[in-house]
Amino acid sequence: MAPFRRCRYTKKDTPKSPSMLTPPSVSILRPLKGLDINLRENLLSSFCQNYPAYEIIFSVAKEDDPAIPVVKELMEEHPEIETRLIIGDVAAGINPKINNLIKSYDSAQHDILWVLDSNVQVHADALARSVDAILKPKVGLVHHLPLATNPSSYGAEVEQVFLDTNHAKMYIAINFVAVASCIMGKSNLWRKSDLEKAGGLRQFAQYMAEDNIIAEALWAQGLKHVMTCDTANQSLGSLSPKDYCLRRSRWVRVRKYIVTAATLVEPITESILCGLMGAFGYSSRFGVSFGFFFLIHWLCWFLCDYTLYQTFLGSAQLKPQPILHFARAWFSREILALPLYVYAMVGDKIVWRGELYELQRDGTGVKVSKKDSFAKFAGVL
Repeated sequence: MAPFRRCRYTKKDTPKSPSMLTPPSVSILRPLKGLDINLRENLLSSFCQNYPAYEIIFSVAKEDDPAIPVVKELMEEHPEIETRLIIGDVAAGINPKINNLIKSYDSAQHDILWVLDSNVQVHADALARSVDAILKPKVGLVHHLPLATNPSSYGAEVEQVFLDTNHAKMYIAINFVAVASCIMGKSNLWRKSDLEKAGGLRQFAQYMAEDNIIAEALWAQGLKHVMTCDTANQSLGSLSPKDYCLRRSRWVRVRKYIVTAATLVEPITESILCGLMGAFGYSSRFGVSFGFFFLIHWLCWFLCDYTLYQTFLGSAQLKPQPILHFARAWFSREILALPLYVYAMVGDKIVWRGELYELQRDGTGVKVSKKDSFAKFAGVL
């Protein structure tokens, strides 16, 4: 399976849908807030899709959002693409992304919707390959592997190594086995008519991790999820080590209420705990040196991750970090994994987009005051 999956990303399929007599039209929804890293390049990738029938709908919450001039400039440069800019969100729930998207969702002219985050850049054939996939029988959602690119600080390098090795492995493996929904909402394609059967987009504004909740609603209809060979490339820019730790532990804390079983077994998929278990077994059963086994195990794990990392960045025609930078970030990521996991599991509060929320067991959240004294010792992220 491994050689096949690697070849799948390095040698991408040629899409078929653009050559159809009447290819289905698509509405691309891009929610915006502020100036993301490489925002212009990210949005430009929507205008450069090798597909004959699509519209782009941009949405921002406020009229003074600094992303608006960038959008208007691109719209003027590409009059051949049907575009709209929608200002103002709908207060349907606690999720600002869903609130931002509701007007775009309602105004979309086509049934197939591609929700694409503003900090993501995609290949010119990504839409065409996604349409190829969603036209297959019983497919209800098409998504792309999140890929971190262009780190400009030590913390961002650690984030990149996490997303492009550990996270990528788990994401691909779970979706290959396909026993449950596992979706990250950077780049998702689904049908509006299918989501309406689950109550429509407003129904999901109460959830933190709306991407996987939406995917589960489609999964419950018997609709499969498909990954294409494309990646959703996110430029990281600068990120402090503290920001990395807060981000990673925040999403573990959210996942423990949404995918509890998978989150509980997460530590044994990490290199250190897995290696310690293996070293104990081999030393007890076969007399192999505990330290020697663990070092060989860790070296093999490192080389596998580095190969995977180079493969993904090479498939996106991006330059990987120097190996010493990769090694520094990799060891930091592996050593921090278990402490961050434990810290995340003992709390129930997160800070998300500047607001403090208390997580509920059903995956929703309740906004609480940051002045609440309890938050000082409740594990706030």
